[in-house]
Amino acid sequence: MGTGDLVDLSVKRDDSMQLDIRGKVKERKLAYAHTLLPLFEALVNSIQAIEEGSATQPGIIHINLVRSPQRELGLDGQTSMPPVLDITVRDNGIGFTNGNFESFNFAHSTYKEKKGGKGIGRFVWLRAFMKVEIESQFVEESKWYQRKFSFELTRNGIENHVLKEVTGPVERFTEVRLRGLREEYQKWCNTYAEDISIKIIEHCFVYFLRADCPRFILHDGDEEIVVNDFLALHTRDHVRSGDLKVGRENFHVDMMRLYGKKMDNKIHYCAHAREVFSEKLSHEIPELDSYIEEDGDERFTISVYVSGQYLDINVNEDRTAIRFAKHDDGTLYPDEVSQEDLRRKVAEFVRAQLNTYLESLFEAKIERVRQFVQKNPRYRQLLKYKKDEISRVPSYLPDDKLELELFKIQQKLDLEVKSEAEEILKFIEDPEDKDEFQNRFADLYDKIIEVGNSKLSEYVIHRKLVLELLEKHIKRSDTGKFSKETAIHKLVFPLKYLSDEIGFNDHNLWIIDERLAYHRYLASDKKFKQIKLIDSQSADRPDIIVFNRPFAFTSGDKPYSSIVLIEFKRPMRDDYSEKENPISQVIRYAGELSANEGTDKDDRTFDIRSNTPIYGYIICDLTKNLRKFAKDAGFKPLPDNDGFFNFNDNYNLYIEIMSFDKLLRDSKQRNKALFEMLNLPSS
Repeated sequence: MGTGDLVDLSVKRDDSMQLDIRGKVKERKLAYAHTLLPLFEALVNSIQAIEEGSATQPGIIHINLVRSPQRELGLDGQTSMPPVLDITVRDNGIGFTNGNFESFNFAHSTYKEKKGGKGIGRFVWLRAFMKVEIESQFVEESKWYQRKFSFELTRNGIENHVLKEVTGPVERFTEVRLRGLREEYQKWCNTYAEDISIKIIEHCFVYFLRADCPRFILHDGDEEIVVNDFLALHTRDHVRSGDLKVGRENFHVDMMRLYGKKMDNKIHYCAHAREVFSEKLSHEIPELDSYIEEDGDERFTISVYVSGQYLDINVNEDRTAIRFAKHDDGTLYPDEVSQEDLRRKVAEFVRAQLNTYLESLFEAKIERVRQFVQKNPRYRQLLKYKKDEISRVPSYLPDDKLELELFKIQQKLDLEVKSEAEEILKFIEDPEDKDEFQNRFADLYDKIIEVGNSKLSEYVIHRKLVLELLEKHIKRSDTGKFSKETAIHKLVFPLKYLSDEIGFNDHNLWIIDERLAYHRYLASDKKFKQIKLIDSQSADRPDIIVFNRPFAFTSGDKPYSSIVLIEFKRPMRDDYSEKENPISQVIRYAGELSANEGTDKDDRTFDIRSNTPIYGYIICDLTKNLRKFAKDAGFKPLPDNDGFFNFNDNYNLYIEIMSFDKLLRDSKQRNKALFEMLNLPSS
């Protein structure tokens, strides 16, 4: 800066803007993600000022960060970098000449329209900062001047304007001091100088490609980064350029490799040589969900910068979004471009440049899933039928997160197969079409069978394991004890649950009877007064009570086809008292049901006693005491002599006492064919 005497020119002018600045700034919303946008606006102004003042080239732009003197305490107890409070941008461009100052005085100025200027960027400054101080030395009509003023959140905006002539040694410069970053934005401002350098590169990348790009120097305390050198160091001149055509519109792309910095692979959409927004490349190229690895363990990420007249025309005033056309009806006018179409074209360019890397990444991801599937065969079909979906699963996921993603894909495959199966069934209903089946549906049929067999195999294996566990429960353990009845109860159906609270595959009612799975309502270990389908105040608690669905449901039908009561007893128990007699328990429960009203599908009450059959199952070991109870109550032995049955006319109640041995044997017999199909032992 010159040190000559200052002469006050006493220039008389209207220094105030022609609008209410406070209202204008309030209009300019600034998302926290765009906290550095005021800096970028100042930098682009500096670039344009240097272009305009060509005599001063090469251009130099200094960025100085001023931080809070206090370090902040992080969540881990460690101190972090103090937040940025002020940012100063100094350039050796043309300066705040009278023309530039007049332009600054008017909102929506068209002074820089040919360069993409919207005339409103300075309002963003005051959205994030408390005020802006500007000082400039410039030459006009062979004389040197100094201009100072502040830009504040007042009605006029421009305050304390001073214009003086400068004599003596001078230098041309403009310094924009962004003062007092508002507290709500401080935590969103990038902490480290290197990160801010990268953000500058991303926003101004198109300028960095030019031979006459100014030299950017970032100062952060004792640290100094020449951003241009930083870019060259991390890109190693790996920039590939090309042109694209989408519809009638032409676009230009520059693809940069960034070494040594862990970043997302991105597409950056630019307007007027500035980044507007970015999105992950992995949306279109799933393999690029992480870094790319070269020989020698070198890693890099990809940034693609897209520019074109279409983007310049359709960028919004704040330069934070681009108005792309929408595929509302599946078509676009020839002169319109959708973001999806442009992204797809960019992805084609990237694939052509990185084909070898992408093939390797795809194979590595598939191999990772293949290894996981070896331990989890239920997902094996995905490698055959859903390879594209698998390729979109992030490669860095741990096994538990990977399984969650594969489960989601499996659900899609199951729905797809179900729909295809329905299509086949409709087709074969017509006898005349059966001869065409092999030609039209052979591959689809194989797919349905393969996916179905996998799920069925998994379920059959589950049944085999459940029956083995039941067999262990009813035998004496190594410690000489038998399992408690709750262990067997939980194996069949979870305690304290209603059927609406668990999934179809979360219970094993099939052990007793396959039909029980298709009930209307079930309560496990719930008091009668907690069961919503009956009006009872009893505290009695059946082990399991099942309200079965009717086969049809018309106005004259009963709401339930039957009610089932199930009681479990501890294996080999023989210490029943008269009060604990399980036969008396089941009869008492049936009496409670018959003594109260139920509710139908319309929540209307009805008389349960009206010929609603009740079935009671007592599952236990046929010990001496229990056999006596059965004989005294008039029960008759089952044909296989492994249980007893009786019918109680008073409550329309059929009771069956079933031994654990019979329960296990009958269940194994019902599943024998399935076990043998998988070469599983059936005995």
